[in-house]
Amino acid sequence: MQNTDDPEEVVLTAGKRGGKATIHLERKKTSEIDKNKVHHVAGGLYKGILINKAEDNLEVVEPPEGRLEFLAYLVDQDKNNEPIQDYWTLKFWFCGKADGLTKKRAFTEYFQDLMNPTNFPKNYVGFMKKALVLLKNYNLIKRVVLEVEQSLLGAPEDTLPPIKSFVSVFTNNTFTYRNVPEIPVNNKTFLTFMVMASADAHISLSAVYGDVDRKTYEIVIGADGNTKSMIRDGSMGKVRSEALTINVLSKSELHYFWISWGNHHVEVGRGAQYGHGRFLDWNVPPNRQFHVNSLAVATGYASHGQWEFAELFDPDKDFGKEAKKARVKLSLLWIARKQRMLQYLEEAYPNTIDIKVLLQQSKIKPADMITAMIMLKDLEKKRLIQEVDEGRWLRIQSGDFTQTDHEVKLVKDMPQLTGREQPTIAIITSLYCEKLAVDAMIEDKVTFVKYKTEGESQVYTVGQIGRFKVVSTKLSKTPGSAQIGVISAENTVTRLLGTFSKVEHVLLVGVGGGVPHYTDYSKHVRLGDVVVSLTNSKNDPLYIQCQKVEKIGSANGYTYNTSCWDCADRTLQNVVSSLRDITDSSVHVLKPWEPNIDQGLEILCSEESNFHRPSIKSDKLYYTKLDGTTVQVDHPLPTGHAALSHRDGQPKIHYGVVGTGKLIARTDNLKRDFAQMNNVKAFDVDFSCVLDSLEGNRNESFLIIRGIADYQDGIKKEWQPYAAVVAAAYMKSLIMAM
Repeated sequence: MQNTDDPEEVVLTAGKRGGKATIHLERKKTSEIDKNKVHHVAGGLYKGILINKAEDNLEVVEPPEGRLEFLAYLVDQDKNNEPIQDYWTLKFWFCGKADGLTKKRAFTEYFQDLMNPTNFPKNYVGFMKKALVLLKNYNLIKRVVLEVEQSLLGAPEDTLPPIKSFVSVFTNNTFTYRNVPEIPVNNKTFLTFMVMASADAHISLSAVYGDVDRKTYEIVIGADGNTKSMIRDGSMGKVRSEALTINVLSKSELHYFWISWGNHHVEVGRGAQYGHGRFLDWNVPPNRQFHVNSLAVATGYASHGQWEFAELFDPDKDFGKEAKKARVKLSLLWIARKQRMLQYLEEAYPNTIDIKVLLQQSKIKPADMITAMIMLKDLEKKRLIQEVDEGRWLRIQSGDFTQTDHEVKLVKDMPQLTGREQPTIAIITSLYCEKLAVDAMIEDKVTFVKYKTEGESQVYTVGQIGRFKVVSTKLSKTPGSAQIGVISAENTVTRLLGTFSKVEHVLLVGVGGGVPHYTDYSKHVRLGDVVVSLTNSKNDPLYIQCQKVEKIGSANGYTYNTSCWDCADRTLQNVVSSLRDITDSSVHVLKPWEPNIDQGLEILCSEESNFHRPSIKSDKLYYTKLDGTTVQVDHPLPTGHAALSHRDGQPKIHYGVVGTGKLIARTDNLKRDFAQMNNVKAFDVDFSCVLDSLEGNRNESFLIIRGIADYQDGIKKEWQPYAAVVAAAYMKSLIMAM
């Protein structure tokens, strides 16, 4: 947050530097500005801009972090419209510690906005005003220096000459490769650059971002004390081409070089002109060929390095409304791809995912690998994901920002818990948002991610709810067949109960699809409500699965073959009954889960997903007629006593059976019939394998709590996070009442 006591101003200082007309545009704190140098304080639209007196010698100590060069064609009206060519250089410095790609994007967009032909200034004064105003909007840019000198070239050509964008990269004398995603090489076959170093300038061209050992061409310029250069097959790999190049590098001057790798022929040469001054080349054999996707540079232990890479702007593609639309479209596309990568990591959590599988599942092409890696690194900086092993990524719970008592630990083995530390209640979730919502209800908690690079990982959050020690876990979605998913879920439950042997009660908490009633409000399950597996009769199951549907030949009806689950220990169901009696006794009593919802939403406000309740307008109810047509209908309204207790935005708790079954999931008429016959209030995506595992591990007490996210089985995403919160809030109320 900006300090209002010491605001920032944008200061313009004009002068000379090295014989060139130079203009400094720089953002400074008010306390840093020398008032004696100020010539003019702008007002109105230009408030916050100061103009300094001209100076004879303007100096900048540190080298720029980005640079642009171009020719400007002008007309001298005082000399019969004689054409003039000015050579412009724009240099950029930045605030903070943003990565190179972010910096490049900032100065590129600044330049594109500055040069936009739709509102291009008519004179120097207008140009300077526009540059100053734009700098106020680009908070990442600290300083812009414009240098202008008259070009000695001939008359202007018909087309605008190339505009060169330079990216500066600095490397230490540690022989540590620095990736340069700012320079995309996946769509190139040659590269021109400048480097200043006393020796050992290394360039790697790789197939995989960050991997310089496999599928890499390594070029070393000025090796062995700046006496020779070579091409290696991988970093420090076998030498494929070598040449004597004494003093090819300089520690005080930038020298031009070029590299080409088209048609699997690697070439290296001196100078800025591609094809001239070649001193290295290697015809790559078929078994060593690959597509170059990534660029990285380093300097050895003998030298620091300064690198400058140039790219050309295409005026037809980089300016104007169409270019801006294309940039916005591409940006939105990559936001969607980033969300897909994050979603897949959330589904797999706590399992790690190999980068190749992640990109494949996210439908990202190999040519876009660099941009994808940049997105992943950005998510890692935001503490949303982590590269736990080379090329393997994990979605991480970074801990609640509003709570200081939640520690997340990556472990190879679970620590031993003593008798009092052993939880007696376990909570099983399936979705990442469900796990976050449940953990938001737990106090004094620590999360252990027992991860493996191969095979299944486990996550356990151990903490306190009321007087009970609890543990929560999440089922992972493992790539492969449905049978693999069943085995994975069963293994998760078996490991949970094996690791925490004192667990007596298991709660299955998450989202599901509600069963609506079109005329009776008391039986109508809406989005944001909660369904709890409590039945009126001891003989009724808590969970039912439809395995087979048969039509009755001579009647308009169906028979259903089902599997049912119930538990011998009714402790949890008895607590639900008592809680229902207390909360139903008065229409004005505050429901105990309501403050839990508010607390959970406050804790989860900093998460990537939006846990707040969606607009009630999105809760639309549809009815499918017998002829297959679907119409939208109104929700039934409360009357009488129910109208007194009804409050918009607060969940209603329903009690009944939770069901599942792929055969009826997408057919509304079958679902209605099956639900009515079996007192089903909600459907989910099939937890039968979890209940089988509980039964096999002799667990006698379980309860299912489903927050309603849609009218199918909970798979629609808009209401999922909020539905997870209300289910978790009821769970906490239940445990507190035990």
